This record gives sequence, structure tokens and C-alpha cells, in this order.
Amino acid sequence: MNEWGKVKKVIVGTANGAQYFPDDLGVRCINYADRDINAPIPNGSYDVDIIGEANEDLDALAKIYTDFGSKVVRPDVGFVDHYLYCPRDNILTVGDKVIASPMSLNCRKNEWKFMCEVTHDLTNIKYTKEDYDSNCIMNKEFLATHNHRPMWDAANVLRAGRDVLYLISNTGNYAGAEQLQKILGPNFNVHLLQDVYSYSHIDSTIALLKPGTALVNPSRIKSKKQLPISMQNWDIIECPEPIDMSYCGLEAMMSQWTGMNCVSLDEQTVIVQSTQTNLIKVLEQKGFTVIPVHMRHQRSLSGGPHCCTVELEREYELEYTFDNKN
Repeated sequence: MNEWGKVKKVIVGTANGAQYFPDDLGVRCINYADRDINAPIPNGSYDVDIIGEANEDLDALAKIYTDFGSKVVRPDVGFVDHYLYCPRDNILTVGDKVIASPMSLNCRKNEWKFMCEVTHDLTNIKYTKEDYDSNCIMNKEFLATHNHRPMWDAANVLRAGRDVLYLISNTGNYAGAEQLQKILGPNFNVHLLQDVYSYSHIDSTIALLKPGTALVNPSRIKSKKQLPISMQNWDIIECPEPIDMSYCGLEAMMSQWTGMNCVSLDEQTVIVQSTQTNLIKVLEQKGFTVIPVHMRHQRSLSGGPHCCTVELEREYELEYTFDNKN
């Protein structure tokens, strides 16, 4: 599996049942380490109007896929616990495997059960205070998790055939990378992206658009030397400064860099948040066909086009590696 092969089957999320994460140590360390441990954090359900509008936008995103010829799967709409808005967060497809990642928050471990069957269910262990490093509170020099056991979200991973890029961050520890390498086996290489961005997932930092071409967040990837050696000969596109996106609800759940959270339908076609006209222009100048989608609550609900989808099937060449370049 890779990030750019023609999509044949995809999960598109739903906003039904969306709630803020419950207040516990894991949530404090993973999501709110930038504030005092006793500071108030959002709680409760999202407003019904936010959920309704977000579902309208997700329906429009799903239609883009069906018009493209892809089969679309939607989560079980009867599920109302946290949310299934971002299936990318905990489902990873590599080769012939569909993996439920262990996640870094206990409250999200079972979301995969409402979306698909998986080859590897890693979600049966519950984390305790010993798994989180409270030194991370108000200090980005400390990552949120210890390395006692694997703790990682699928959204920490990008795929390029037999090469996999894994972000070391609050939502992905070293033990998780080792676990993923063991699951995938010796024919795959898990490459670590380190000392780049501590807070969360990889898809507001890098997007692999097609063989030999990547979009990067220049506020985090300041040099090709931060990338795996075999990626350093790629065509690296610097994402322009994101155009401000508003949010509803109690506070924004993502930074403005969620504007680069795009997803490829094939090697030439990319879905991009419609407000990011500067990014759309850059991609079109690079020869991509851009399909804009308006996701009004991308920052409110913590997910753009890449977060809100996960491919179950793509056309791809498994033999591809980072060293290949068109």
C-alpha cells in the first residue's frame, strides 16, 4: 500500500456522536500538554449544528470518491461514544494487512470495531499512569509516553510500498515503531522521523503525493536532512503558509497547518481543503489536478480530508521503495 495509488475502496468518517475527549492523564499528556495540569479543558458533546454541518461535508467528500469510481464504506452510524470522524487515526493498511493500532488514548482503542475487520487487533491493553510521562506538561522537550510498551496511532504513519515513515511524537513511541516493524516483517522498512513535531500525527507535517514527490510543512521540516536518506533526492514541495481557518465549539482542536491535510485519489489527483487556495495553486503549478472540498469544521473536529478517510484498497506496486523516483 502507498499514499498515491488509485483508490478502489475507502472508509469515510462520520461526525455522529462527536464528543470532546474525557479528562484523564492520557488526554492531558497527549492533547493538552501545553497547559497546566489543572487548567480547564473542553468537555461534553459537540453542538448538534456542528455535527450536522460536518456530516454534510463528509457526505460531499464521500461523493468525490464515488464519482471517482471508488467503493465507499461508512462507519456504524449507531455508535455514539466519542467519534468516528477520523478513521485514519487508528486503522493502518499495509500490504495485505489491515491493522488496528493500539492508539495512545484508552478512550479511542475500540473505534476500529465500527469500521472494518482487521488482521491485527492491538487494542486490548489499557494504559495506566505509568505509561505517560507527566514531565511533558508545559515542556515540549519531553514526549508524552514512556517506552514501556507500544503506544502509537495509525495516523503517525505514511506508506510508500515497502517503506513506511513513522513519526516519533506524543502519539507514537519507539516501542510502537518496533512493534510495527515486527508485524510487517523483514520485507518492509520502518523509517523514523524524529525531533520534528511532538504533539500528534504526521499528516500536518508531510504528505507523500506520488513517487518521488512530497509536500512538507516548512515550519517543521526545515531541511531535507531531517528526512530518511533515501527520500532526500525527492522533489520536496514546501507548503505555503496556511490561510486562516475558523472553528466552532469551545476551542480549535488543530493548528492552522491542518490546511495541508490533503489526500490523493491517484498519482495526479489530490483532494484539498477548498479554503487553501495558495496550496491549490502550488499543486496545480506542479501538474496535479486538485479537487477542492469544503470542510467547515476541520479545526473544530480535528480532521481534514486525509484524517477523515482511510484506504482499504489502492492500486499499487509493492516493490516501490523510497529510492525509486520517476
